[in-house]
Amino acid sequence: MRRLVAVTVTLIAAACVHPPSQFDRYMASGQWVDAAREFSGDSLLQNNEEAIYQAAILHGTPDRPTYDPTRARGLFQRLLVKFPGTKHRDDAAARMMLLDDLLRTRRVAGDSLRHLEDSIATLTRESQKLRIRIDSSVAQSDSLRAVIARVEALRKDRETELAALRLELQRLKEIDLKPRPTRPPA
Repeated sequence: MRRLVAVTVTLIAAACVHPPSQFDRYMASGQWVDAAREFSGDSLLQNNEEAIYQAAILHGTPDRPTYDPTRARGLFQRLLVKFPGTKHRDDAAARMMLLDDLLRTRRVAGDSLRHLEDSIATLTRESQKLRIRIDSSVAQSDSLRAVIARVEALRKDRETELAALRLELQRLKEIDLKPRPTRPPA
């Protein structure tokens, strides 16, 4: 009878101990991408408390190629909803809070980045408009300088002509003011 009980207990214990799944083997050997793929493709794993926790850690660890904080947070939440009495409850809740902070910070940083990119785009457009205006002003300024140079040359020519005319006028006045020899009446 004792022997029957011992055999029964051994069989029950053997039935309760599951051999490691492919997911477990991938996790144990550090094959993170394969483990993530295995978890995603196996619905039994997605309803297994320990597998959900391990998958959440898999996606919630920053130095792994499977890092996806949104997915990790969802898996921790699924774990806490499906298995409220899980032994991983405190750890999962703490990690969810960290992931919430991280995701919130990413959103704020993303919003700030978009705002900065918009500001840069606006400033770039305004800068281009100002360069066009400056180029136009430079062209106008060059044109005005040329006109001013022509007007200045004309002014100098007119001053020279005026000076010559004054001299001629002065000479004519001198001639006109000179006494004229009188002619005898005829």
